[in-house]
Amino acid sequence: MTVEPIRSTLATVSTDDTSLVLPTDKMQRTGQQRVLEQVKSIKRNKSKMVKKDSIPSPTSPASMTEYSEPKFQFSPTNMNGTLFKSNGSSMTASHKRMTVRSLSVPNAGRSTTVRINRATGQSMKLLENNQLARSQTIIKPSPIQSQTVRKVSLTKSKSEALGASSAEGSLPNITLQEAVEFLSNSDISYQLCGASFIQHQTFTEESTKQEVWRLGGIPALIQLLKSDNSQLHQTAAAALRNLAFKDHSNKLEVDHCEGIEAILTLLRNSNDTETHKQLTGLLWNLSSADKLKPELIRNALPLLTETIVVPYSIWTDSNTNKLIDPEVFYNTTGCVRNLSCASEDERITMRSCPQLIDSLVTYIQTQMDRGEPDDKSVENCVCILHNLSYQLETEAPEQFKQISVLDTRPKENNNKSLFSPKSSKTQKDFKFPAMEKEKPEGVNWLYNQKTLQLYRSLLGSSQKEATLEACCGALQNLTASKSSLSTLMSQSFIEKLNGLPVISPLLISGNSSLQKTAMSLVGNMSRVSSLRGAMAKDVFPMVSPVLSNVTSNMIKSDSTIATACRVMQTLMLAEPETSKKMISPKLVESLTALSSNMSFETGRKAAGFLLWSMWGQKDIQSVLKKQGMKKDTFINDVTATAYEAATRKKAH
Repeated sequence: MTVEPIRSTLATVSTDDTSLVLPTDKMQRTGQQRVLEQVKSIKRNKSKMVKKDSIPSPTSPASMTEYSEPKFQFSPTNMNGTLFKSNGSSMTASHKRMTVRSLSVPNAGRSTTVRINRATGQSMKLLENNQLARSQTIIKPSPIQSQTVRKVSLTKSKSEALGASSAEGSLPNITLQEAVEFLSNSDISYQLCGASFIQHQTFTEESTKQEVWRLGGIPALIQLLKSDNSQLHQTAAAALRNLAFKDHSNKLEVDHCEGIEAILTLLRNSNDTETHKQLTGLLWNLSSADKLKPELIRNALPLLTETIVVPYSIWTDSNTNKLIDPEVFYNTTGCVRNLSCASEDERITMRSCPQLIDSLVTYIQTQMDRGEPDDKSVENCVCILHNLSYQLETEAPEQFKQISVLDTRPKENNNKSLFSPKSSKTQKDFKFPAMEKEKPEGVNWLYNQKTLQLYRSLLGSSQKEATLEACCGALQNLTASKSSLSTLMSQSFIEKLNGLPVISPLLISGNSSLQKTAMSLVGNMSRVSSLRGAMAKDVFPMVSPVLSNVTSNMIKSDSTIATACRVMQTLMLAEPETSKKMISPKLVESLTALSSNMSFETGRKAAGFLLWSMWGQKDIQSVLKKQGMKKDTFINDVTATAYEAATRKKAH
């Protein structure tokens, strides 16, 4: 759903002032990687979260964080040779772990951002008639992954039609067209065979997805969701899940065939955990299609929130006995994460969904209390909060009427550049009672002091870059404007929560997306003149190396570099004594080269403006002269052009 895990869509401000995690189909794992990841996560505890003394209080695009569509399709496979073991008329999954190398995903983004869906093996149970024939192996996912599915045939001709085989792991002797035809057969064993074959083929062969669509397989699979057989439910949902994975036309076809209604009806009426896993995974895949988001928000979100998100996150007397599998919760939050990057109207609707935000915050706080900041569902939850905080002040003005009335501080001179020296006007403190509310509810959580503290705690403890980026993105959104709210958010995070020590190291992160978001956050907070002194001490040592080591292969970081130049200019002019220690020939040389490099569309202009400003500041100029630098390095045609462009832009 995105080209980038984090993208701003706000046209009235700098492109880096706010951020939205968008889902993405890019940076997906290969089929082999997806299977390995699946096998690693196949053994899951199916018990509900244990009630603890937690603070009721939550990505990732992308998101991006993102920010995302699940990172692999569902395949009923395992690495131990056989996934399903026969036990009378039922089959249970036999699982084995495998260690795989972790991959960084944007929250999704991923953001996507980001944004990973880890499917598990499905438990299958076949209904058998009185007349039994031999069972046969019908699916072999790959040389290293195989499964056996017990199929019941009533006649010899049926056995021959499905293709008898004595070799374990062989495929049934049918075509894709025959598999689709089997879906409409009155015999359950045929239906299972057809659905399983399609599930397998769409996992291993991308091209078969469109062929199934052409043959009319999608409406037939949706029809199986309306059957009375739980195994058919699981297999049909898994096949649809694969068909919808990274295939936009198939997502729309599911909706066109009234599939969303069928999915939600089954989700509401079924108590089978494996069925819930497949259905929520399918909804996660569907949620990456922008055209489907309004319908999913209108019809799926209330059901998902009421039956999964709330009971899994918040324990009450009425739901303590309702066990929900962690994978179901993870899939659900992945779906909601994608939905949260929809349009303004959809975001407003989501914010008003009863107990949604409360549950997300509670879940994050619970995991933090357990010492599990890197829990995969935490990432999804933070990304949802990130997206719901996007343009919050504009889209929920009723939340901030009180602060507008209480705000009597003098305005800073609007004719001054954002990156000018300290304002001559005194900035008064002001209060916003709603921010300090002891028991926040709904939208209030998005800007409450407790949530800011939660972001601060995650930034200091999480090792997941997507989670860190989502926290920075949420704070970036809350500090995006020049309003009283943004000022208060910045002051609270820096002065009350001592947030700079956890933000500053991210300015030199090797993850370019995380670095960009952190730099944009610092840029937003540097607008508050009263904070610049404190910021200079923590931020300068991080920004200076970034600008001292710009190379021509960093074009993709153009926006980040430009923001770094502006931050340095702001803090340099506000705190010249601190900045003197950071000025070096290497920094100036790097900025000079950058200012003339036409490949950096915004970075070169910001660098030229910064060089011009350095020489214009007398305290800085004296340091430059002592280091043997000449005026024409700072005042020349290139920097003059940059200066004129910046001042002209400010005037408009």
